[in-house]
Amino acid sequence: MTTEGAPEATPGRRWRNAIAIQIALGGLILAAFLWRVDVVGAIRNLPDLQLKWALAGTVTFSLSKFVHAYRWRWFLRHRKELPFRRLFELFLVSNLANALIPLRAGDLLRVELPNRRYGVPRAELASSVFLVESLLDGVAFVLLAFGGLLIFDLPTSLRPGVAVLATVVFLLAVVSVRAARRGESWSVDGRVARLLVPRRARPRVNQWLGQWVTGMTALSDWRSASVAVVLSLVAWTLEVGVWWYMGKAFGIELAFSEALTVMIAANMAQAIPVTPWSIGPYEVAVTEVLVLLGSSRLDGSSYAIGSRILLMVWIGATGLIAMWSLDLRMRDLLGYRNGDSDSDSAEIEASAPHDGDP
Repeated sequence: MTTEGAPEATPGRRWRNAIAIQIALGGLILAAFLWRVDVVGAIRNLPDLQLKWALAGTVTFSLSKFVHAYRWRWFLRHRKELPFRRLFELFLVSNLANALIPLRAGDLLRVELPNRRYGVPRAELASSVFLVESLLDGVAFVLLAFGGLLIFDLPTSLRPGVAVLATVVFLLAVVSVRAARRGESWSVDGRVARLLVPRRARPRVNQWLGQWVTGMTALSDWRSASVAVVLSLVAWTLEVGVWWYMGKAFGIELAFSEALTVMIAANMAQAIPVTPWSIGPYEVAVTEVLVLLGSSRLDGSSYAIGSRILLMVWIGATGLIAMWSLDLRMRDLLGYRNGDSDSDSAEIEASAPHDGDP
């Protein structure tokens, strides 16, 4: 009895250990948040918010997401059944899901919902969302950072990080472009691949590879890739504007290079969801960067907490409007049981508005 019960207890202990580590790490981060961020002072400063600049920042935030969504449509332009309006609304809903649900569930929605509504293969969508989009975001960050170093006197302490990021992005770009240009020639029928992939799984894996490469169509030629890079630069430049406007809203004058630094810090802090809704890492990172740039800790804390509240409210409002337009319910964000997949898919398809491409 003891021997048979041991294997069941081991996963449970591992799960409890993982939860304990997560709680301990989250506790340390929240302790750093309370230590390094002046929460009480920041809340007291909220009434001093300059509303016109805050509104400009939130509107610019949506403009950046509009360009991000248009870039996503460019990735999938071979899919005529995907209207840009619906992709933009899905992008707003994914922002809401990322803000409310841990582990960036909104990015998974951008794979799942177009598949269920329009029948686009998941592998193709995942390739466009997780590979192509992330790669072009890295390219845009590198180009903006190099521009900041050369033109706007970005802090020299960022140079090693920029160099590492540039190297990683360059290597990923080379591999991804080569993969996209090979197109349908990717398969697991080669001599080496046949040793690793079972015979019965090869047709399915080949199909998956073909769909994955199709999602990389934007990288298959220089014109398409150049347009995607330009769209990425426009989207992230607008996002730099968001942080510049937020500075004005909280009485902090930021140069372009300083707003760029804050934007990079804010996005990097939220890249790994260590705590629910990234509470702690975001505020600490933004506050510390602003202190390094010469602001007081109170002003940095006011900026970090105030911008968090403003953007969360704005993301919630625009996301709910987009959900209403798409006729989505909360269960659509939270997922379905595997056993209900077919019936739910049919239900969504039946209720989905079928728009033409603009």
